[in-house]
Amino acid sequence: MFAPSILVDPDVVQEPPNLSDSGDAPTLPARPTTVKAKTPPPATPVASAAEIDEQARMLKQYEEQQAALRAVQEDEARRRAELEAQQQREFEQRQLQQQEQERLAQEELRRQQMMQYNNQAAEQVHGLEREMLALRGQFERDQLMLEQYDRV
Repeated sequence: MFAPSILVDPDVVQEPPNLSDSGDAPTLPARPTTVKAKTPPPATPVASAAEIDEQARMLKQYEEQQAALRAVQEDEARRRAELEAQQQREFEQRQLQQQEQERLAQEELRRQQMMQYNNQAAEQVHGLEREMLALRGQFERDQLMLEQYDRV
């Protein structure tokens, strides 16, 4: 939409000056050279026997703390493993108990079904025996009637 318009300031020179050419420029004084004073290397510290003993004591204390932490971690890991093993044993024991309960329930159901079957069979036998007795009674009555008929 809008094209940027370039405004030219008439006071600004279009061509920049050459800075590497020293033509009319005044000469500048030389830079002062700074002399570095050589500093001696730092002296290596010499530790006293007391400092060495203190560092050894601190190192030993640190190692003892680390050993104690490792022992605590190992105890915790062993305790966790024992707990997991105990939970696994309890789980397996509950599974065995459940399987035993299911087996007993199925056995009881079979026993009840067998008793029911036996009861039904016994009822049928008793019914047939009653029927047979009734038929025998009828036969004997019929025989008695035939005998009376023959007498008459």
